[in-house]
Amino acid sequence: MKPSALDTVVCDVGGVIIRFDTGVAQQIEARHDLDSGSLLAAALKSPPGRQAMAGEMTHEDWKQAMTGLVGESAIDEWLAYHGELDAEVVALLKKSRGAGARVVLLSNATARLHDDLAFHGLSDLADRVFCSAEMGLVKPNPRCFREAAQRAGFALERALYADDTASWVEAGVRLGMTGHLFSTAKALRDTLESTGLVS
Repeated sequence: MKPSALDTVVCDVGGVIIRFDTGVAQQIEARHDLDSGSLLAAALKSPPGRQAMAGEMTHEDWKQAMTGLVGESAIDEWLAYHGELDAEVVALLKKSRGAGARVVLLSNATARLHDDLAFHGLSDLADRVFCSAEMGLVKPNPRCFREAAQRAGFALERALYADDTASWVEAGVRLGMTGHLFSTAKALRDTLESTGLVS
């Protein structure tokens, strides 16, 4: 595929655009006498966490379930933390969009995703934002990628997909996307330049 064939950047949010410091979760755990690692395990890996991410449980029901697992104060503190913004990645996405590329965000997340984006002033960063909880589909399900492409009006084979989870990048590549396993903003910039999405 020639670099000029790409016209869309599909990007994950958590771990790429916004990074969540596990140290913050550890501090919350210490303040509330919780076992180390229990907060993130409850929020993301528990059955309610997976259901909320897949759109099978509302955000409020998820919060109630989390209260039962780790306590209301601990989950309120976690929800008040919106992560740390990678300004270089944001600048690259804005540059890509300014150069004419479509920018699409595709994230496995609860409906809280929109609050995180708004907190960092990123509500208008992308042409479309797809949240797994709203789609009822989670990566790496191929239907998640296909539906995002259909709704946003881009072709998978003309899209660069950047994510920090290798198996999800591989899933996108199997569908014809050009994959980028995110590590640093510099590496992402190199890929965007080599594919002609920024100059």
